[in-house]
Amino acid sequence: MSAYRNTLLALSVLLLCSAGLAVADTPAQTTDEGPNVTVSGPDRAVYNATSTFEVAVRNASGEVSVEWTFPDGSTAETRQASYRFQQEGNVTVTVAVTDGTGTTTRTLDYEVFRYTSGKGDSQALPALGMLGISVGFMGLVVALYFKVLPWFYRNI
Repeated sequence: MSAYRNTLLALSVLLLCSAGLAVADTPAQTTDEGPNVTVSGPDRAVYNATSTFEVAVRNASGEVSVEWTFPDGSTAETRQASYRFQQEGNVTVTVAVTDGTGTTTRTLDYEVFRYTSGKGDSQALPALGMLGISVGFMGLVVALYFKVLPWFYRNI
């Protein structure tokens, strides 16, 4: 039963990571103070899992440019960016939004953790465990249908 519970917990964590929950908000600003920047990203960062980040900009003056900077030094210049965390520990994702009034910078701080199955396998995929359970159950159904039922009917 505990393996089943661990699998459900791991799937829940992975779903939360890919859901993209709001992480940082900026207070409302007037137009002459610069753009209102809202940044969203995953609630948690999992090693070797792709995360999606998004920035929304309101009240911008002129043309808007966006630049994401990720922990490994790579960058993206789109409002929505994806990144795969390839290191453990504390990391920072930064986004800089520039418009006619200047640059507004927001940071997202994460502690990247590695999912482990508890058996020394650091890259375990819980979905494969559920697939194995499903295949095993189907094998049992097939065995009952083709082996046990005919034997039962012959021996009644």
